[in-house]
Amino acid sequence: MSTNAMTAERQFEAGHPRRLRWAFLGATGIHLMLFLILPHPGFQPYQLAEQTITRLVDAPLAIAIPAPPKEIPKQDVVTAMVPSDDPGAEETMPSTALDPTVPLIASVSNSRPPFFEAFDQPPVVVKRVYPVYPEMARQAELEGVVLLKVAIDEFGQVKEVLVLQSVDGLDEAALDAIYQWQFKPAEQRGVPVPVWFAVPIRFSLRG
Repeated sequence: MSTNAMTAERQFEAGHPRRLRWAFLGATGIHLMLFLILPHPGFQPYQLAEQTITRLVDAPLAIAIPAPPKEIPKQDVVTAMVPSDDPGAEETMPSTALDPTVPLIASVSNSRPPFFEAFDQPPVVVKRVYPVYPEMARQAELEGVVLLKVAIDEFGQVKEVLVLQSVDGLDEAALDAIYQWQFKPAEQRGVPVPVWFAVPIRFSLRG
């Protein structure tokens, strides 16, 4: 190998690191310029596309509309005409038209007070009628207690009876007897009042 060739090779090897540095700096500059010039891609979250679901519903072709309720005609209340003691006075018939603003139940007069279940003094039996033992019940040896709920008015009279405890074959005899009883009426603050009162009727074949 000649001396000139060896010298050129050494010069090339000596300049190799310098060329690498310039190449690296050039590539870095190019990448930096591209990064600054080119637009940056944006990142957005993925969204599912909306779907429209259509559901078919079977509907009747025609809808039946009920007929309006029939109007009930007003009824007239028959009122008895009471003659006047004055022969010169004119007899007038009160109006029989119903007032639509007043409930129908209000036109029913009931002067009897309601039956109470609370009282200061309970009713007292003043007349007791013992029931007649039914023959069929006697033969069947039926015994027991018929418990009655008795409505006693302010005069001590039995007006209504409910059977609270029943004994088959003995209820009718108990009801027939209790309607014949007489009571001293119950009192509330010293005033006779109508009340409900429980009365047991015992049936026994042993006396």
